[in-house]
Amino acid sequence: MATTATRLHLHPERDRFSRCTSLKIGYGSHREAFDAAEQQMEDGRVHPGCHITPYRCNECGQWHVYNRRIVEV
Repeated sequence: MATTATRLHLHPERDRFSRCTSLKIGYGSHREAFDAAEQQMEDGRVHPGCHITPYRCNECGQWHVYNRRIVEV
């Protein structure tokens, strides 16, 4: 079985979060989204020049995370 460093590892509790029409994971609070963002940063799942940031969705009202560009690369 071959594995690579880029293989996505899913957290066992991931299924307890709902999904938005944007297909992003919805978190019930800013704290949950912030914790998920920090974990994604630690896992290296961030684009170059970006920082993973939580935001409240206008469609579903829940919190999501996204790669916010902070530096031009």
